[in-house]
Amino acid sequence: MNQEPNRRSRQRGMTFWGMAFNALVLGAVLVLVLRVVPSYMTYLSVKDIVERAANEFDPATDSLQDIRVRLGKLLNTNQVYDIKAEDIEVYRDKGMVVIDATYEVRFPLIWIIDGVMMFDQLVIKVPGRR
Repeated sequence: MNQEPNRRSRQRGMTFWGMAFNALVLGAVLVLVLRVVPSYMTYLSVKDIVERAANEFDPATDSLQDIRVRLGKLLNTNQVYDIKAEDIEVYRDKGMVVIDATYEVRFPLIWIIDGVMMFDQLVIKVPGRR
């Protein structure tokens, strides 16, 4: 009684459907990363620009308009197009100068699905006139 073992029980490895599913998941993750990373890198640039403008602000000689002009020049120099200088609010509040650069970015993911990234941690307070 020499029985030949079942061929399927000896097969090992991934099936076509398993490989297709893994390729689909990998592709989805790759698309997500390629869509999210540029917006995040722009956010880091905007954060650096706002912090630089805040650090260079001299309340004795600079006005709010000077900050707005400085922000516009820095955004233009760094080729940031997700936010404009007009979108950044600069105002006085309780003896402090507040630079509020919160914004959001919408980007297409696939077909009719869009992604939204909200950057709301870009509020910097600088001491105003002494």
